Amino acid sequence: MRRWTSFAIIFLFCSLGFAQQCQSTFKPKKELAAHTYLCPEAMQADLAQLHKHILETHPNPTYYGSLNDLSEAYNVAKSKIDKPLTVFDFTLVVNTYLFALKDSHTGINPKQFLYEVNGQRKVLPFFVEMVGDKFYISGAYNPDFIIGAELLQIDTFSVKKLFDYALALSLSEGDATAAKEEVASEYISVVYNLLSMNLRQAKSAKVQMVSPAGDTLQKDIAFSTSWKYFLAGLFSSQEDEVRYSFDENNNGILVVESFQPLSLNMYKKQIDDFFDEVQKRRCTAIYIDLRNNLGGLLRAEEYLFSYINTKQASVKTNYLYKRSNYDRFALLSPVQQMQFENRAKNVYPNGLISKEYDFYKLPKGATKTILYDYLPENDRNYVYKGTCDLVLNGNSMSASVLFAAWFKHIERGKILGTPCMGGMGGTFGNPAIITLKHAHMDVMVATLKFTPFHIQERMLSAINPDVLIKATREDIIEQRDPFLEYLKAYQK
Repeated sequence: MRRWTSFAIIFLFCSLGFAQQCQSTFKPKKELAAHTYLCPEAMQADLAQLHKHILETHPNPTYYGSLNDLSEAYNVAKSKIDKPLTVFDFTLVVNTYLFALKDSHTGINPKQFLYEVNGQRKVLPFFVEMVGDKFYISGAYNPDFIIGAELLQIDTFSVKKLFDYALALSLSEGDATAAKEEVASEYISVVYNLLSMNLRQAKSAKVQMVSPAGDTLQKDIAFSTSWKYFLAGLFSSQEDEVRYSFDENNNGILVVESFQPLSLNMYKKQIDDFFDEVQKRRCTAIYIDLRNNLGGLLRAEEYLFSYINTKQASVKTNYLYKRSNYDRFALLSPVQQMQFENRAKNVYPNGLISKEYDFYKLPKGATKTILYDYLPENDRNYVYKGTCDLVLNGNSMSASVLFAAWFKHIERGKILGTPCMGGMGGTFGNPAIITLKHAHMDVMVATLKFTPFHIQERMLSAINPDVLIKATREDIIEQRDPFLEYLKAYQK
């Protein structure tokens, strides 16, 4: 009897020990996402918080799917958190649930767990690019990585396994599968670091790769202190987000890496300067490069569009709003709200602002579609009428997708590159951040849906390029831009 009592006591202590392995709150700056276990009750509460928030704020959770998709995904997610999970695994559960929306503006940015860290953590910065079904090293902080080498494995993780994790952390707009995979290839290093970074101890990784010469190598590559890596990244990005050049054939190349400028006036001046130079040079062809442009202000996107809108087509876009504590009007400061109300009342019931004011007065949870219809103009009152092509990739999102949709709608020119993150039916946008109470995980949730007026049916497919341009292994080794290489060959 005494032996059974002893066994029962040991079993009780073991059970208590296992029970204490999970916790109710994650501390991002002090703990690791891959090693910290959350208790099921905490994760269930976070998932319920997120689900309720989406139902209250998202303008149309069923736009890309059917009525029950989100609720079914919610039930599946709940069933997966019946035992303690690491914060990383919980992130996969949450993102799989969110993928039911097929909305690139509703999801988790996995880089959050890398950036919101104390600066002494050890990380392994590297970048890979997918060519066919293989992954090649395209950049790294440590010179022991060989540029252009095929990456096979890091420690116990095959690159295919890391890619599968990355896919689970990547969202897409509609059925933009190719864009999703392109983004996922960039997340491979993020995933590895989430799974492997440590707090302060010196660490190295066993990296297996195939060199450009065909030799299979294994190297021990040291981790870096994270603050050095992130600080280096800040100072290495010195190029303007808007820049332009002219090639030997007098073709203008305009690169716009963001529609979210620090100064809209400065952005407009840079766009003006490019087209002023185009006019002076009498360029017969220009290329607008929106690769890696994650979007931003529609005013910035439409200002650029005004310079190439040869058909003088009005930009007619339906904005689908949902009244909530996170819509664009609710997030105005008290002073801004007062100014908005006064302007609206002074002209009511006329003008677009009156329609916005009608929405503003609706109860929470109500939806309203407002048509914005106007002809974009620029300060130079000039429209370039020569040949114009557009360059995109999987990281061309949000306002870049809307630009591409209008570009294609007016048949302005060819689209080059890879499929962008969205299609002719527009995009969701204006995401607002909610922080999950227990996981301390930031989740962005869209609060608007932008749909071109002429689109009368749901369109899930991405905008595909007329000319597919992707990097080759040789481009990676030589650090060449595949678009510029195409341009050189095309002009011969």
